[in-house]
Amino acid sequence: MVAGLPPGGRLLDVGCGTGALVQAARDGGADAIAVEMDPDMAALAASSLGTDVTVAGLPDLPFADDGFDTVVASFVLNHVEDPRAGARELVRVAAPGGSVRATIWTSAPTAHGALFRQVMEASRAVEPVFPRLPEHLDFERSLDGLGQLFVAAGAPVVEARMVDWTWRVSPDDWWAGVTGGVGNSGVVWAAQTPEVQVRMREELDRLAGPLLEDGAMVFPASAAYVEARVPRS
Repeated sequence: MVAGLPPGGRLLDVGCGTGALVQAARDGGADAIAVEMDPDMAALAASSLGTDVTVAGLPDLPFADDGFDTVVASFVLNHVEDPRAGARELVRVAAPGGSVRATIWTSAPTAHGALFRQVMEASRAVEPVFPRLPEHLDFERSLDGLGQLFVAAGAPVVEARMVDWTWRVSPDDWWAGVTGGVGNSGVVWAAQTPEVQVRMREELDRLAGPLLEDGAMVFPASAAYVEARVPRS
């Protein structure tokens, strides 16, 4: 996400999470600014970065037009209420000739999703109705679908590819996302009785055993990555 940045350029990370990407950009010489919608996460990132983190989210960023050489949104557009408006806002704050870089999980099955499905079945968890965007706001959760968001926002795609890596995460850290309400797994967790929630964690500990290496679960992971270029005129 931060490879090949313009030396000394300004970068905006929208949905900065822990701030790790901002720190990596700063380590590479960029003037990087962090934005995070969740106040608690923004406070966590601020304590790690040692600088303020703006609390804001798409599609309303408190920045002027054309202000950043690079705008980054990693695993953000698949969580907003209006992805097309979000993509337009990312393009708006990017400077002419600058770039927007984004990643999403696609709709393809994932290894960690399969594990969570096993946890649900083993603990006899009920499956809730998952929230979905209205059809006119949603987009195809694919590499092409992500690229089309930026094409529609007026920024041609200059690179589009799937990125594969090995994801290592401790069971406790992974489960914190579930109990914290992240994604569909968080929706499932919130819909269960306390007794089922206890069983879910017990089943995770049992099922995670074959995946553990040095205390971390090891998953193959894949995400869609797109870089779009903002026209100079």
